[in-house]
Amino acid sequence: MATHRRARAAIGICTVAALTLTACGGSGDDADDVVTTDGGFALNTGETEQGGIVTVLGTVDLSHLDPAMGNDGNVNNVYELIYRQLTDFVYDEETGELEIVGDLAVGPGESNEDATEWTYTLKDGLRYEDGREITSADVKYGIERSLDPALAIGSDFHEIIDGAREYAGVYAAPEGLDSIQTPDDKTIVFTLQGPLAGFDAVAATQPFTPFPVGEVTVDQLDEQPISSGPYRVEEYTRGERLTLVRNEEWDPATDETRAASPDGYEFLFGIDGNTVDQRMVSGQGADANAMASSTNGLQPASLAQVMSDPAFQQRTVRSLPTCTMYMSMNNSHEALSDVRVRQAINHAVDKESVVTATGGPAMAEPAHTMLTPSVPERQEFDLYPTDQDLAIELLAEAGIAEGELTLTLDVRALPKWQAQAESVQQSLGAVGINVELNVIDAATFYEVIATPAQQNELAITGWCSSWMSGYPLLTPLFDGDNVTDTGNTNISQFDESVINDRFDEIEAIADVDEQNVAYGELDREIMEFAPVVPLVRETPLQMVGENIGNAFASSARSGYVDYSSVGLKNPQG
Repeated sequence: MATHRRARAAIGICTVAALTLTACGGSGDDADDVVTTDGGFALNTGETEQGGIVTVLGTVDLSHLDPAMGNDGNVNNVYELIYRQLTDFVYDEETGELEIVGDLAVGPGESNEDATEWTYTLKDGLRYEDGREITSADVKYGIERSLDPALAIGSDFHEIIDGAREYAGVYAAPEGLDSIQTPDDKTIVFTLQGPLAGFDAVAATQPFTPFPVGEVTVDQLDEQPISSGPYRVEEYTRGERLTLVRNEEWDPATDETRAASPDGYEFLFGIDGNTVDQRMVSGQGADANAMASSTNGLQPASLAQVMSDPAFQQRTVRSLPTCTMYMSMNNSHEALSDVRVRQAINHAVDKESVVTATGGPAMAEPAHTMLTPSVPERQEFDLYPTDQDLAIELLAEAGIAEGELTLTLDVRALPKWQAQAESVQQSLGAVGINVELNVIDAATFYEVIATPAQQNELAITGWCSSWMSGYPLLTPLFDGDNVTDTGNTNISQFDESVINDRFDEIEAIADVDEQNVAYGELDREIMEFAPVVPLVRETPLQMVGENIGNAFASSARSGYVDYSSVGLKNPQG
């Protein structure tokens, strides 16, 4: 396997998926302060004021505080509070559209004619938490630091930069990359290994976080980040608590993407999901200023209670269906290397049962494709409708008798994920495939399944992107050149030469519209090989306390409530 990876999208970024939202009046006490959907859930929980502390209740600790290493929706949401990159996404609640704007940079980058060279200019007034100025050299250092093999388990889309795939990182090669030039303290120029018209989206990923040149050890940031954003870490006890306080050196005049109205945030970990629900429903005392974390969608068992009272619904936000939950199948496994077996498994899985396990139609919808609904030129198709008799026939054609095949399914240690896995287990059991569940700690799950030496035959996971294109949604998962020893996003280890060639052909298309059509076709071409089983697109329900304002589902934050946008309606309350 390759030790360096091709450019691919971060898990923590998500594609815009349009929900049809019909505004109507609520019936609770705060009806005038929220806009609700036709299902009664809040579109936005109301205006906020400056001040106060927002508490976030969660089951799962953060995977990493180091932005080179963390790469899931929740941790990327937290990163938005303490780190900044060259660009960022602004989400328009009314239109559902995303816009890329400058974050550290004055605006999106300027490219040459063939989009192989990109130039960014930094804003004035950018400082770290200790008051030092942020320079273009710091951005270069942060990127080169993230390429160190010990850290390169997070987002790696930046490996489109020329030479990045072969570079050993700044600790081993302090001379850095010639393809990243900093002619002065405000200017940074990137030379890419090939054209990429969407490089502004890459510049919004976590490896573009700046750090003071030469002053960060390999393992330092996982315990004590150096803030460039509106908050800094005051205290972190892994597995228990993360306390963020305001970074007084952050200048709001330089930042158009973060509201940052609270004085601080308190993240609490290790709380049972049902306990989170009951605390949010009760909303007693300080919990009026609390919200469920991005990973703590409402438990299915709590749905009826929330639906019974409009007041509960008006402080419950339904996330956007911006991610595809799917089951990877390790194509290098002897049995799973046969396309007929993979097709049989696709036909065997009852996706309506997985929807039920996820919480029902209010929380999920079946998925049949890997491109998400709002991707331009996406095709709608279902190559593998549930047909367990056909699945049994295909298995017989492949020479697999009933009860002969046993597979292990890796699953994240979260109740909803385990319920999804049990649903799949039952479906495959019905066609004579034995499935054993391997439950993995929720905080380390992604890291484990992204290490081929540690993964098993099957895994349930998800993929999202805020860039509406097949490039970040398909290439990371299905280009055979992306299979790596660590940080591997091609979990199925799918490596078909005809598909690899198609990726190369499509990436070379200069016209974006033509490229989108080609990716729409490629989605179907990939699924004809059945390397994965698309399962569901979730719309989790995320509750907030009655004093939490400006909570809305943002496609810039994997469809979840944006931590950096929320605040307190009454900081004295």
